[in-house]
Amino acid sequence: MRPDFLRVLLLSSACVLSACPSSPSSSPSGPDAGTPPPVDAGTGSNGDVARSSRNNLRFKNPEQLTAHFAAALSLPPDQVCNELGKYACTTNVHNVVLNGVDPYVVGLFEPLKVTGATTPNVIDRVALAACARRVSLDVTTPGEAVLFKGLELDAQGRLANREGAPFHDAITSLYQRTLLRDPTEAEVGALSQLATQIESMGSQTPGRDWMTASCFAVLSSSESIFF
Repeated sequence: MRPDFLRVLLLSSACVLSACPSSPSSSPSGPDAGTPPPVDAGTGSNGDVARSSRNNLRFKNPEQLTAHFAAALSLPPDQVCNELGKYACTTNVHNVVLNGVDPYVVGLFEPLKVTGATTPNVIDRVALAACARRVSLDVTTPGEAVLFKGLELDAQGRLANREGAPFHDAITSLYQRTLLRDPTEAEVGALSQLATQIESMGSQTPGRDWMTASCFAVLSSSESIFF
């Protein structure tokens, strides 16, 4: 995939999924500074569960992030992301940036209090590598596909049917495996719109690119990388 097309692809997936939260650099990452959190709003008068006011998100450390991505995409941990095909992106190369520690090499015994300037880039790198691996496996061996089962491509490499059950089931599986919940109608519609946008960009493999971009958008969302 050409670098310029990849940048446009990632930008499209990030922009179209307005339901996905913001990047980790704009979200809280460290523990509370000693101030007791406010009481949750609880259940509203109409019976709906109100949004929590605690806002005490915790950024997954390298081991947690690797385990989460591996479980969500059914990949061995050592296949999630490797730099130069040898060094684990999370627990080796970008360990400190991903809130890890390195007492033996750099003398860092406690994780950084805030995420670094390059943390969002590293998250994107790891998520994209993991998704590309999962899509490659699903497309190459469709009989053993984990996420994108039964998705047929036409002669131009586009998704043959975006109204059928396989398309909706793939999105549902992606959300259930990654975020442990079903997607909303708006989220399903957003990913359908993403397919249209990718097809209009002149990609030679729009269906496969949609699979990668959809996986990337959900896997790299704040809901995925925080707990």
